[in-house]
Order: sequence, then structure tokens, then C-alpha cells
Amino acid sequence: MKQTTILQKTFLLVAMIGWAMTSDAQRYETDHGRVYYIDEIMMHADAKTFQDLGGGYAKDSHNVYLNGKVLENVDPSTFRLKERSTWRHHEKNDEEPVARRGYFKTQLHVYYGNKKLDAMPGSFVELGGGYAKDAVNVYYYGEKVEGAMAATFKYSGDGYGEDTFDAYYRGKKIK
Repeated sequence: MKQTTILQKTFLLVAMIGWAMTSDAQRYETDHGRVYYIDEIMMHADAKTFQDLGGGYAKDSHNVYLNGKVLENVDPSTFRLKERSTWRHHEKNDEEPVARRGYFKTQLHVYYGNKKLDAMPGSFVELGGGYAKDAVNVYYYGEKVEGAMAATFKYSGDGYGEDTFDAYYRGKKIK
């Protein structure tokens, strides 16, 4: 009985160590003045200023990185990650998209994950529930919501949004 318990505890400990070694938090490492992503050296990364931001994102004084690759035209001095949304799904076939990377903006661009949006950073705001807007367009998880009026669009909760004339559910106009 004691041997079984010790064996179970040992197996659990080994599994937990293995899980920790493969988690996102362990992807970037600095060692002897060099930065590594998984097991590849990142030649252009500055180890002195390098920061692992989580979720695959990192930055140094020169670049912003996603999964070890440089994000072009992103200013590291203004780059910030927003809080990630979490969702609880009740029906398997009717799930809302999960915001794994979320919206973020720099002085010049707005992104959803690693996708650059055609949005104006100066007027861009997140509304909640995956919705966001700038002065011209409304977005749902990084995709434009066709026909939505940004000037009057509001997030109503539970996947719903509305403007002056129409209602939307999960980014689609309700007919």
C-alpha cells in the first residue's frame, strides 16, 4: 500500500515538472548574455533589456517578439499587452471565440494577436466581450463587424452589441 502511494506521488511529481517545463512561461530564457526561444538562439535580442511578457510575447529595447519572431513595425517602448479575456462555454457547438492574445496597440498600429487591423490607434477602445471600435469601424475578435456604426455602437453583454439601427450577436447582425 505504501509503495503504491509513493509510486503515485513520484509519478505526479514527474508529470508536474514535465508540464512546467513545456508551459509558455518556459519558452524564453536568457543565459550568458544570450536569449533563447525554446532551444533556438535569438540573434537580434538584447539580453540586458529582454522581458518575457507571457502568452508568447516578449520585448527588448529594440523589438517586440511573438513566439520568437520579430513583430515588424511595433515600437517596444509603447507596446503593452491587455488583459486576456476568459470565457466559460455552455454548449460545445455554440462557443464564442476565445481571446487568446487579445487586442493591443502601439502609437501607429492596432493588433489582434499578431494580425494588424485597419484601425486608428488614437480612437481605438475595447468595449468588452471581444468587441472593440475606433472612430470608423467596429471589431469582434479582430474581425470587422459589417454594417455596424462605430459612433453609436455599444456592447450589451453576453455576445450582444448594438448601434442606433441594428443589434448584433457575436459580431453578426441580427435580422
